[in-house]
Amino acid sequence: MRLLIAVPTTDYVHADFVKSLAKLQAYLGRMRIPYDVEIQSGTLVYIARNRLANKAINEEYTHVLWLDSDMTFTEHVVEDLMDCGKEMVCGAFVSRRPPYGPCIYSSIKKNEIEKVKDFGMKPFRVDGCGFACVLTAVDLLQAVTQKFGTTFQPTEYYGEDLAFCWRVGQIGREIWCEPTVRPGHIAHVPVYAGQQNMGMTE
Repeated sequence: MRLLIAVPTTDYVHADFVKSLAKLQAYLGRMRIPYDVEIQSGTLVYIARNRLANKAINEEYTHVLWLDSDMTFTEHVVEDLMDCGKEMVCGAFVSRRPPYGPCIYSSIKKNEIEKVKDFGMKPFRVDGCGFACVLTAVDLLQAVTQKFGTTFQPTEYYGEDLAFCWRVGQIGREIWCEPTVRPGHIAHVPVYAGQQNMGMTE
């Protein structure tokens, strides 16, 4: 295994993400798993993802761990996703804005996109997922690129992450969710004067 940890970001990474990443790197070092970290910043996330996919293909990595820069995760997240034994597997994660619904989809048929209703505790197939915490085999990236000439280019119906998932389905490959892997989505909620009891007295 030769792993690329791929992090697209528009401008910055969260402190809690950095803490999780540091623990993951220390764990991979102890396990003697060769890896590199590549953070690609830019205005358009799909361009960053395409560049990261091309790096993984051209530099002969075997797997890519895709992480968003506003996530927290365990130090053994790679091992847990690998144990699922699939070429594309995501963790179970939710959006960082209310109502905090799943970012995992049972169906992505154009405008009929349906979210998973229950994660459960056993791995299951899905039609699509966000890319906040996903492990992909580089062979899959190559297969998608060979068929479509791109990996993450958005389409009329899908953003960059679901566009890739749609392409995976079109070549007859599978996407799985490992629900025991539950990374956190870092949410920042503004609090305004008068909303909270600040413990102040007149």
